[in-house]
Amino acid sequence: MKVPAHDQTVAFGIIPGQDVRPGDHIAYFWEAADEFDRGVQFLVAGLAGADHCVVFGHDDANERVLEVLRLQGVDVDGVQRQGRLTVAGSASTGDATLTNLGSIFQVAVDAGAPMIRLLGNIGWGKPGWPDEDDLLLFEAKVTSAAKAFPAVVVCMYDVQTLSGRVIVNGGVATHGISVCGNMMRVNPYPATVEATASRIRETSRRGPI
Repeated sequence: MKVPAHDQTVAFGIIPGQDVRPGDHIAYFWEAADEFDRGVQFLVAGLAGADHCVVFGHDDANERVLEVLRLQGVDVDGVQRQGRLTVAGSASTGDATLTNLGSIFQVAVDAGAPMIRLLGNIGWGKPGWPDEDDLLLFEAKVTSAAKAFPAVVVCMYDVQTLSGRVIVNGGVATHGISVCGNMMRVNPYPATVEATASRIRETSRRGPI
């Protein structure tokens, strides 16, 4: 597998004129419906070119993403038939989910995709999804896993419904870039798997304040 050149850039789509790099793991915080729709522009930008796009998340979110794509004029059925759009959910554990996504990425690379874009809406607390601690570790692992592919990963965080623990430890801490509105902040030291595991153990031992 060819390791991506991390000095190249691609259009972000969410913030006009902003580029991102292969290997970027980005947290996108949204609150209103139009902000959710704006997040989907990340995929619209990729499908306008030759990128392979992955819609990853719980069923309700995935359906919503596909509907926004249709409203944006994307022939969803057509790009799926062409093998340029994949819809994926979760396995029973974070590690199994990461393995499944890695397989999807590899198939896309083998098919000649120049870039892979994944838009994620993790099913925090959803039936059939890993528990919260496992998903926090999953997010930390994605940061390093994404760098092995010509891929950009954007994880959407609904600030209206998710807990502060998830937003801080899953959203802010484990991602190299955070986006809210037109604000983009770089985190030069995203939490490692070891640091995330240590944080989980500490909060479990200490319990709620």
